[in-house]
Amino acid sequence: MERRDDASPTPSPTDTIRTVWVSGSSGRLGREVVRQLRDGGFSVLEADIVGENAVDLLEPAAVAASMVGADAIIHCAAIPSPGGIDPAELVHINSLTCFNALEQAWLAGVGMAVLASSGSIYGTAWAGEWAPEPVRYDAVPVDENTPLVYVDPYALTKDVTEAAGRMFHRRGMTVTALRFHWIATAEQARAMADGEGGDARTNDLWGYVDLRDAARASILSLAPTPEHRGYEALVIAAADTASHTTTAELLDRHLPAAERRREVAGTAGLFDCSRAAATIDWRPENGWRSE
Repeated sequence: MERRDDASPTPSPTDTIRTVWVSGSSGRLGREVVRQLRDGGFSVLEADIVGENAVDLLEPAAVAASMVGADAIIHCAAIPSPGGIDPAELVHINSLTCFNALEQAWLAGVGMAVLASSGSIYGTAWAGEWAPEPVRYDAVPVDENTPLVYVDPYALTKDVTEAAGRMFHRRGMTVTALRFHWIATAEQARAMADGEGGDARTNDLWGYVDLRDAARASILSLAPTPEHRGYEALVIAAADTASHTTTAELLDRHLPAAERRREVAGTAGLFDCSRAAATIDWRPENGWRSE
């Protein structure tokens, strides 16, 4: 996939949003969000449980103190997978850190929130020991209306994240939850395609999203289009797959029973991001094939 020649620059501060609080600012996504925000002229308040900006995100008072002066929040902080952690602890940390971020923002009069959700919310990525049979998609491409059939605690935490976002929207906040697919650098996506996993990743439909595009979606969500309904949960994925095999062949081989809502050409991805294009003017612009 080639980068568009007219690729959008990092958005600049708007009339109402100039300072952005970013949680998980030491993580992969958070670091790139912070970099792009600063490149775009925003001021950034960093909050993470580690590093020089250490904030206990489980403690409401600490979150409130770290957020003073913010015009908007981008909540990236979370345990990134269910592996190696007790499920109860995973649910506790991911759910409470999200609630604290939204609650303290609302109390401070912040009207704009962006939440890092995940494509794992559909239930296919981490089913593992919790499912007697593999969880599969019944139809492609995947979009915001694809049923959530998860059985794992990580997906549950993302559903809680989105539910919290809907609740705070009902309190008056504009909230965008971004269902990021596997966030990868170009090098990581290429390594996946070149390796054995390039054809075997049936559970997540061979998808990914470039790290730069994921961060840009977060920032574009600060200035939604009129199409935005005040709360949106948006699919964010690359336009292609992390596989050298054509998408039609992958489906024939691994998911022959899945309904194909439209034909897929070449190595096109199986995630529909048209709602993101309409509501935050986001389209995938980066990928591993051109780098």
